[in-house]
Amino acid sequence: MAASYWKSSQFEQWLFDRQELMSFRLRDISSWSTNNNSSLITEDDYSKILIFYSNIIQHIGEQYKVRQQVIATAIVYLKRFYARYPLKSIDPWLLCPTCLFLAAKVEEFSTLNHQRVCNAAATTYKKYAHLLGGPGEYPYLIKHILECEFYLLEIMDCCLIIYHPYRSLDMYTREFQIDQQLFEAAWRIINDSLKTDAPLLYPPYEVALACLLLAATYRDKMAILKQYMIDAQIDVERVYEVVKLVLKYYELMTTYDADPPNDGKQIKELLSKIPKPKIIPNESSRPSSQPNEQQIQGTIGQQNNNNNTTTATTNNNNNNNNNNNNNNNNHNNNNNNNNNNNNNNN
Repeated sequence: MAASYWKSSQFEQWLFDRQELMSFRLRDISSWSTNNNSSLITEDDYSKILIFYSNIIQHIGEQYKVRQQVIATAIVYLKRFYARYPLKSIDPWLLCPTCLFLAAKVEEFSTLNHQRVCNAAATTYKKYAHLLGGPGEYPYLIKHILECEFYLLEIMDCCLIIYHPYRSLDMYTREFQIDQQLFEAAWRIINDSLKTDAPLLYPPYEVALACLLLAATYRDKMAILKQYMIDAQIDVERVYEVVKLVLKYYELMTTYDADPPNDGKQIKELLSKIPKPKIIPNESSRPSSQPNEQQIQGTIGQQNNNNNTTTATTNNNNNNNNNNNNNNNNHNNNNNNNNNNNNNNN
């Protein structure tokens, strides 16, 4: 684990450029239209889909009564995966409990009971079954979650430590002598910021400052925070970019209809447009969706190459041994002939 955020894998490998992130999503959206002959969805629609599955992790985690930091880490894992792989690559209903299962280990909450995680996912699945257009039974088993965990570890290159804005918020609270009410408001806004792209685009201290600014908008701490950013030479524009992301999230939530008392018509239509992962028949030991099939095939190919190399090496060694044995036999025969000749001469 890196002692500093600036030396961590989060900063060095998992901080994206906004244009890079949007470019990937546009390619993903375009593939939906090609595969399903459906109309393109907007960037806001894509954001609502990610919000929906972030909320799924939140629901599963709350059923299990895990700490908020575990839920936050799981949501970041989910966003990291779909920042580099399309939504169709693996069913989010499999990835969500897998992210939570892995996050609990990383955050040292304790290893979650496999069956309870699966039960919590099944309960959440039933709650939203009317939006999915399929059977009400959760389609995955414990073995699927365990296997998916290995895929997730490989894809994230085992970069598992997440620096969250909560620690920065604690520091600002002590430094500015923030009261409990303002602290709790900023904490809730940080929870909401997880459902935006902020964890992928900005360092945690900038996210914490932005959320604190939003919470302090109507309080007397606003001037102190602004002066602090000037004195600390913090890029104010970047902080306000995070503010805009969070405000955009609240704007999207005004038309987000997945939860009661809304009928969920809009989100149901969006979910129906996501291409389904490829089903592998007659392979009960493998999950129904393949997160990285090319990598799996590459791994198998590499193993075959290694086996072939080993076999070839073994054959060469056997040939060399046979040649050595033949040479030894010839040498022994020559010695015998010489002995016979000597005996005859005698």
